Amino acid sequence: MGGLQYHRGETPVLPRGNSSFTTVVLESRLRGLKTELHRKTTTRMKKLLFSLLLFSLATAVKGQDSLVYSIIKEAILEDSLAREEMRFNRDGILMPVRGLIQTFTHRDFNNLPGPFRESGSATRWGDYGLALSPLAATWIMKACGVKSRSTTRRMLTSNAMAVGLTVGVTQLLKNTVSETRPDGTSTSSFPSMHASLAFMGATILSREYGHISPWITIGGYTAATGTQMLRIGHNAHWMNDIAMGAGIGVVSTHLAYFLTDRLIGDKGIRRMPFSPSELAQLQAWNHRPSGFRLISGTETNGRSLDVTDFAEAEAGFDMTGVTLRSSASITAGFEAEWFLTDNIYLSAIGRSTMSQAKLQIPDNNITAWGEQIHIYHGNISAGWILPLTKEVHIGARTLWGVRYNEGVTFRRVAEGMQLGEPLLNIKSQLRPEGGVGIIIDMLQSHNQAVGFTIDYLHTFNTRFMANRWVIASSWKAMF
Repeated sequence: MGGLQYHRGETPVLPRGNSSFTTVVLESRLRGLKTELHRKTTTRMKKLLFSLLLFSLATAVKGQDSLVYSIIKEAILEDSLAREEMRFNRDGILMPVRGLIQTFTHRDFNNLPGPFRESGSATRWGDYGLALSPLAATWIMKACGVKSRSTTRRMLTSNAMAVGLTVGVTQLLKNTVSETRPDGTSTSSFPSMHASLAFMGATILSREYGHISPWITIGGYTAATGTQMLRIGHNAHWMNDIAMGAGIGVVSTHLAYFLTDRLIGDKGIRRMPFSPSELAQLQAWNHRPSGFRLISGTETNGRSLDVTDFAEAEAGFDMTGVTLRSSASITAGFEAEWFLTDNIYLSAIGRSTMSQAKLQIPDNNITAWGEQIHIYHGNISAGWILPLTKEVHIGARTLWGVRYNEGVTFRRVAEGMQLGEPLLNIKSQLRPEGGVGIIIDMLQSHNQAVGFTIDYLHTFNTRFMANRWVIASSWKAMF
């Protein structure tokens, strides 16, 4: 059988060469219905014609070769995904919600005594290099002639709108909120412009070139997540700043594309051809969808701990009544999944976590510098998934592995904002951990999905941040 010629938004045409009378009738009906569907009809008439198309397909292929039916079924599914392209994309819609929640829950922590040391200029133009790399990659690929979702004119329209919305909303909030940065260098902390631009660029890259390979999407969001971690590592932002910035960037970009689609219609959207192997991958979505995913999100615990349970005091410092206050953490990592059956899988997960911490000391004459806490997780997971709809999977899993936290020393803020003597030390630890979680995946194209995970992890034989919740977005490339 010859190659299937099919483009997004068009009626599938079966390969020629089959002498079956029923196949000939099927082709004739498809061509006739294609003409009817492209007329300017009412919504009710379009629904009626589409129903007739489905009825015609079911009647024509009844009793025929299963391959013919399979090709038609896959083509109809791919056409439904093409129609989804013109709708508002919900990928990342929870990011600004997470940012708002952290903004309200972190207000007390951000205002606690305990400055963070300055690490160069808060702007750090070098950080913009990583933040803008996804957007730069988009236009470099365009300049090199790689076919994108949009023509140049349409891409300029949607990208200009995305930049305007992202920068405008971010700067408006900066001017309105006037949040002091952790290192005290300015009052333009909330939200992070670097994070906004990074996730805006990653979303543009995914929208324009994600159809070529899911690794392009994963690469863009990896750079965006790396930007978030750089901004925290340089003490330029609070955790809620980067979470809100990411949400603004993603949602502003999807809104810009949605508005462009409404204003221009489908004019200027390239119709990408799909090969039979790509259409066959749609079937794999419900049959062992093994893959590799990027994880980017938040890890959190009770955020107020008695230091006498796990820390060691330096000479002359009384730890009585001293508590460790920590922010929610940014967490990022990768997961490789292997499906043993259509529903049961094993996976290997590696994550890095970074949080901000302060000491709350009863003696008002002593203030400690804020510090960062780094935790690393390595887990093996076993789980199962259940198709909720043809495009959505939901599942549950159990996780077991180890957790390692780096040691950290808190020091006094000396006169003149200098680094003073050590107050207490938290030693590094390697401990076993285990937990459970849920996962939701939504099909984006023939070989990639987006989703989110919620995991609960308990670390054994320690009182240092033993119970952790992990809420993360994910981008999955299917093998």
